[in-house]
Amino acid sequence: MYSDQDRRDSSRRDGTRRPTSRRDGERRASSGELNRSSDERRRSQTRRSTADRERTGTRGTQTRRSSERPANTRRSSERPASTRRSDARSSERRPVRRSAQGRSTAERRPAQRSGATRRSAQRSRRDVARRSGPSTLSLVGQRVVGAVRSVRLPQLPAKVYGGIALVLVLLLLFFFRLGIRVNGTRTTVWRGTTIEKLVEKGLAQPHPGNLLAVDGSVIEEGGGDICAATINGEKVRPDTKVPRHADIIITDGEDVTEDATTSEEVITAGTSNSSREFDAYWTGSIHLLSDGKDGKRLTRTGKKSGITVSEVVEPAIDAGYITYTASPEDKVICLTFDDGPWPETTSQILDVLEENGAKATFFTIGSQIADEPEQVKRAYDMGCQICTHSWDHAAGSGQGVNLTYMSSQEQIDEIQKGYAAIKEVLGVEPSHVLRAPGGNFYGSIIDTLWPYVDAEIGWDVDTEDWRQPGSDAIVEMILSVQPGQVILMHDGGGDRSETVEALREALPQLKADGYSFITVDEMLAYGLPQSGSDGEGEGASDSSSTGVNNVG
Repeated sequence: MYSDQDRRDSSRRDGTRRPTSRRDGERRASSGELNRSSDERRRSQTRRSTADRERTGTRGTQTRRSSERPANTRRSSERPASTRRSDARSSERRPVRRSAQGRSTAERRPAQRSGATRRSAQRSRRDVARRSGPSTLSLVGQRVVGAVRSVRLPQLPAKVYGGIALVLVLLLLFFFRLGIRVNGTRTTVWRGTTIEKLVEKGLAQPHPGNLLAVDGSVIEEGGGDICAATINGEKVRPDTKVPRHADIIITDGEDVTEDATTSEEVITAGTSNSSREFDAYWTGSIHLLSDGKDGKRLTRTGKKSGITVSEVVEPAIDAGYITYTASPEDKVICLTFDDGPWPETTSQILDVLEENGAKATFFTIGSQIADEPEQVKRAYDMGCQICTHSWDHAAGSGQGVNLTYMSSQEQIDEIQKGYAAIKEVLGVEPSHVLRAPGGNFYGSIIDTLWPYVDAEIGWDVDTEDWRQPGSDAIVEMILSVQPGQVILMHDGGGDRSETVEALREALPQLKADGYSFITVDEMLAYGLPQSGSDGEGEGASDSSSTGVNNVG
């Protein structure tokens, strides 16, 4: 039997060409598969020839000799004589190729193995492969290559592929590019971009803040925040990532204070030396008893500058009776009115306050509240503070002006009945702030009433409107006020039309000067003076100090 190679050789010698079959064309598509198919046919042909000789009994010396000879010699002898003669003539015409060592290529080529030897070697390799097992990486690679080879892209026009590519690019830009607005300018950035990156890219040119020492001096210019920024109106840090469609405003960076080591020190409270005598009342508009409170001092040392500063963060409060006028940093004052509520006048004053957005504190006469409950409710609803000015202005033994003339129990009753009248109308517990009639709060009454009173309020500016000096004089006194001071006026006890007219003129001017009008409780919230204060407030009233005060 002849192999395919023999047939092709015979065709070349005969000048003929075998027709190409479909199967031959598929073999030529892959050179590796064609070679493997040829080897398998040759091995199969050899096995069949060996089997035929065994059946015919021709195996013998000749077979053994044939097996001892090289494989190429055996195949040559098995071919037809005409083929062997043609090969002989060809070999005579071909020059012998020799290497540099003088041996021909045929002489250096080792003898080919016999069929049995080759089969034995193949079985050995297969056994080794089965024992070792296939490599996981090689299996994955084979599957990937097979999957890729199995893909058959449809034959589409180039424009279609171009459109697909364009859609992919647009999707990429949509998911990974963000449209934003920086200081009014629209732009696009990659997802994950921070405010700092926007500055680095030059989309904004802010000036960085400075690095400050603990005392406020500049350590390093430009050592602070690189910028200040807001996203959609909300303040953010420079390392914040920008979201899609963000409206970003980038401005100059803020100053940053250096890191510091801190230590705390207790400030021991002292004892107040404020006098309880009559004259001491006028040294401040706020009077109270204090149990005393230690303060706290914070010391900071800059880690970079080495500068040390100390700051009182909680002032110590002296124990004992304290008289002072508040010293707020803000331009705030207290408008106070005594002897109400009063028909018509209280309502007119509330109208003026409401027109100017002002609050006030009303020191009411408890016995009069039941006759004008609506005025008290209106004042309370406007945010004003309702306090007591005693039950009946110290009538009876107090001679209508001085609680100190009354017994201790009468003093307590005046205050408690005044609280009860306010609570009856408002339905809430009133603040325990008192203004004693005539400002007569000195001596033993301080200790008698202190369990029932949080603070007693005097005044810094007395308009003397109870004298009815004319609206211009009242306006002049009102406009002389300073921040933290308390102004004394009246809404009851007589004709207070001059007071109403003065308020209409003075309050707009005070507002224009930047003043705000707060309640007494709000003024008390500014805190007590620091330990060591002698309690003397600025701008204390020059009211009479001859013994008994008949004002209010």
